[in-house]
Amino acid sequence: MHRIPAVIVGAFAGLALITGIVWAQVGFKASPVLQTTTTAAGQSIQFPQVNNEISALMVEIAPGGDTGRHKHPIPAFVYVLQGVITLEENGQPTRVYKAGKAFVETVNTWHNAFNKGSTPAKALVVFVGEKGRPGLVRP
Repeated sequence: MHRIPAVIVGAFAGLALITGIVWAQVGFKASPVLQTTTTAAGQSIQFPQVNNEISALMVEIAPGGDTGRHKHPIPAFVYVLQGVITLEENGQPTRVYKAGKAFVETVNTWHNAFNKGSTPAKALVVFVGEKGRPGLVRP
């Protein structure tokens, strides 16, 4: 008597698993954006050991605009969504990132990001740091 419910439950679980797998694959695409252990300048990425916090910003730089000189005391992942961002950084060659490109900003190095194009540049910036500590420092 207990065997029949177990078979029925097993059948429903199997059906749910198969249906879930098929459902998850319909209309879904995952493309790698970035996988790295270093910043754009080659620094090893280090994370705080306690009170971790993730913050995300949508950044827009107008044509001819810039972010202003700043640095990050923690890792910052940047994904360019639109336009072109030119990054000028102390001690590093100028780097240019177009829409669809991603990078991790150099930690504790002064830099400035420019939009030298004629359309707005937009980027998603994700900070991984310590709760209560700023992800950006200005001079």
